[in-house]
Amino acid sequence: MAVSVLSIVLALGVSTAVGVFFGAYPARRVARVDPSVALRAE
Repeated sequence: MAVSVLSIVLALGVSTAVGVFFGAYPARRVARVDPSVALRAE
């Protein structure tokens, strides 16, 4: 079985993009919330 370099690069690129999006989006949203409001909601 042969795996091409393009497949590896594409898989790494997609997984990196998904990881950055699902890590940065919630963090950015929470950063805008007032800390006292965030602690009260917990």
